[in-house]
Amino acid sequence: MNATTLYLHIPYCKQACHYCDFHFSTHRSTESAVLEAMHAEMAMRSLQMPWNGAAINSLYFGGGTPSFLAVTDLSRLIDEARSLFSFSPSIEITLEANPDDITPEKLEAWHSIGITRLSIGLQSFNNLELQSMNRAHDASHSVQCLEWIANSPIQNYSVDFMYGMPGSTVESWKRQLDQLATYLPPHLSCYALTVEEKTVLYHDVRSGKTTLPTDEVIVAQFEALRAWASEQGYTHYELSNFAQPDKYSRHNSHYWSGQSYLGIGPGAHSFDGEKRWWNISNNTLYAQGAKVPSERLTLIDLLNERLMVRLRTAKGFLWEGDVPVGLDHSLLKRVKRNVQTAEAKGLVTCTDKGFAIPPDRWMQSDAIISELFLSPKES
Repeated sequence: MNATTLYLHIPYCKQACHYCDFHFSTHRSTESAVLEAMHAEMAMRSLQMPWNGAAINSLYFGGGTPSFLAVTDLSRLIDEARSLFSFSPSIEITLEANPDDITPEKLEAWHSIGITRLSIGLQSFNNLELQSMNRAHDASHSVQCLEWIANSPIQNYSVDFMYGMPGSTVESWKRQLDQLATYLPPHLSCYALTVEEKTVLYHDVRSGKTTLPTDEVIVAQFEALRAWASEQGYTHYELSNFAQPDKYSRHNSHYWSGQSYLGIGPGAHSFDGEKRWWNISNNTLYAQGAKVPSERLTLIDLLNERLMVRLRTAKGFLWEGDVPVGLDHSLLKRVKRNVQTAEAKGLVTCTDKGFAIPPDRWMQSDAIISELFLSPKES
């Protein structure tokens, strides 16, 4: 039985973070209709391959802010998924949660309905940084939620942390890491703040209202993070992800392996191994059953996508398992020539089994990977 993963997108938030370009809404008038549409979409997709009969080893509530949803609604979604799909006995059920939503009572309730893991949008212990990004919580919430979790039945959790924040320095970032060392979460997702178009942050940076650290400072913060994580016993297993032993994110690891995944809800994406599709990022239209666009990937598309996701991981790209079945031998030879060129420049390290980008080059990974891509014209 093939294993796969299920993603449920809950598109509601208390307020809009200034850097966020995910699909979300601060108005909940469509909530009931959207949840009913999600139940209907799950029922429809459960009859399709490759999910009909597949073992679900990870269910992930993302958003938006899933912890904003009532426990009864979360429970109903989990129960519906369990009735439609085959849950692995050791399934990991993750809930994204904001610190201000976390209380001892909520932790108990989430555990009682089957939540086994939390992904906490902490982002920072610095109030000025949190305020500049319009986060709904403050530094006291960040500290309090970690203390509550330490005494809760949910002991598997991840913390989202950001570097490259406005006004931050290498030293201020190191102080944040020192504070995080008090708790040592099982898993960390640490991202450089990214300026996305159509966000408040984008307009603030363009207007000069907000100034970000230089690239040199951001790289130095990343290197400080890597050194700190190593000292604390974390494995740096993907560009932005660090785990204590046996605490890798099952859901994200599934994505990075290039396997199929099913997304339910407004704006959610799915991939069945050959074709991908994405739901409309509009709550009302999604609830009304809007048409779902899709595209079938060519073998070159599949290869390039696997290069992109695999080379952001410590394992890298494996010649056996990551090359799409049916890829023309002449195209594979071109890939290997590109890899040899990159190796000569010191951009990748090679073994008989495959190749990887060294961790000290991961900040350059997008540029390195783009040099390895095959052009669609080469087919």
